[in-house]
Amino acid sequence: MKNYNLKNNVIKRIILISLFVVSTNAFHAQTYEVDYSNPDITMEDMNVVLETLKMNVYKFSLHLPDTLKYKVCLFLEEYEDKEMLKEKVIWCTTSPYVTLRNGERISKPFDGARFIVKENKDDFLLNIRMGDFGIPDYKVPIDSIYSNKHMSSKFTIENNTTLQEGKTPLILIGSSWESTSKDGSTSMLRFCLEKELAPDYSNEAFDMMPHYFIVGLNVTKQEEEED
Repeated sequence: MKNYNLKNNVIKRIILISLFVVSTNAFHAQTYEVDYSNPDITMEDMNVVLETLKMNVYKFSLHLPDTLKYKVCLFLEEYEDKEMLKEKVIWCTTSPYVTLRNGERISKPFDGARFIVKENKDDFLLNIRMGDFGIPDYKVPIDSIYSNKHMSSKFTIENNTTLQEGKTPLILIGSSWESTSKDGSTSMLRFCLEKELAPDYSNEAFDMMPHYFIVGLNVTKQEEEED
């Protein structure tokens, strides 16, 4: 009898998962409307390409008050059950910063960041751009003890935001979690229930994710150099 019930439960789960996959595929089929009359590659085509390659592009238009000099550091934090495990600085720049334009050194204010995030089996690869400089391949490894699938999402940051001193989260790389149906008969993996991630970490997802990373900026006033 136990084996029979077990088989029944397995069959039910397979059917529900299959229905979920079919409904998800149907949703995507409706989302991406292909304009066959246009032979050129469109933005919709590129979105499908990125999804197929498991890549996301996140861009942020960010500014700092132009009255003072600031240090802008890109940080990576790792959490398990909402407790921070590690924190590291990936890279720092200043605002304003010095760059080259037509062979001449000029000063420019910090004006934003772009991340191209590639999901791999055991890690995430980040192509980072801040101002005029960047890091082409920054790897965020996922320890094998965290077996649930990880995915990425961006925090909701208004366009042309003026950054204040302190930390501003930009990107989440988080683990999915098991969600059980109301009757307890089936379970499936979920990730980020809400469409928008609040920078104050108030989303329910942060209570549910067993493991996640935060990529963001830490802004501090630049110390004046002594003569």
